[in-house]
Amino acid sequence: MELALGTVQFGLVYGPSGVKQLLPNRDIRAILELAFERGVSILDTAPVYGDIESRLGLLCDGLEFRIVSKIPPLPNDLDDAKAARWALDSAQSSRSRLGRKLYALLFHRAEDLLGVRGETVWSALTNWGARENILLGVSGYDPELVRSLFETRRLSIAQLPGNALDQRIGTVFAGIQPTPALHLRSAFLQGLLLLPIEAAIRIAPAANAALQQWHHWVEAQKVTPLRGALSIVKAFKDVAACVVGIDNMAQLTELLNAWREVRAISASELACGDLRSIDPRLWANS
Repeated sequence: MELALGTVQFGLVYGPSGVKQLLPNRDIRAILELAFERGVSILDTAPVYGDIESRLGLLCDGLEFRIVSKIPPLPNDLDDAKAARWALDSAQSSRSRLGRKLYALLFHRAEDLLGVRGETVWSALTNWGARENILLGVSGYDPELVRSLFETRRLSIAQLPGNALDQRIGTVFAGIQPTPALHLRSAFLQGLLLLPIEAAIRIAPAANAALQQWHHWVEAQKVTPLRGALSIVKAFKDVAACVVGIDNMAQLTELLNAWREVRAISASELACGDLRSIDPRLWANS
């Protein structure tokens, strides 16, 4: 598994623990230079992450990153043919902005590939991806949906959440060969696992018991929450890359050092099956 750098924080104020001010281009460039120097080769971005996708090509000029971007959610009012055209236009726009560094495109909403419309859209994009030599897949929240799409659409790449509390990614492609490239995001559960326990519970009250157990585990392991979270992520099987975002250079340095030094630790006892705890989309209602 390799470490990949997410870019959402470079284009948006993001996550419960994120900073409230965006970094200037010179700071982002310095971060990218250090990440590349330390062995990071994959960046993750999207057109919906503010304007960072449009700036990223120039920001990593001379740095041979492979960039994963997204096709935004398809408008619901488009018929099959128009949806396919819309998705193709989005793909071509990302290609234009990122050039040959673009190596994969994910449908930002996995549900867009369901049904007849999804089949039409996927067929059109598959032909385009083959011509452009770009991997195609989905970003999703539901591992079972992503697995079913692999079986029906034959995805080349997929991105799913995975962390100490949400360990579903560990078995999503069990028994499937060949295994597509699987990227993990939300290693820190949008920063929830790194917050003091009281602050974390205020954000996701339904996760109270799971967060209490998490903090007890960290204390027992005698590690920081950052290192504990990365240790658990490293233990997941069949994951090609772990996508992590940072807010500044100091966080990047800490992250790179921790990733190099921590050992993989399986902690299945921490897995939580309550979606109100592990799906950030449900926190406001928990």
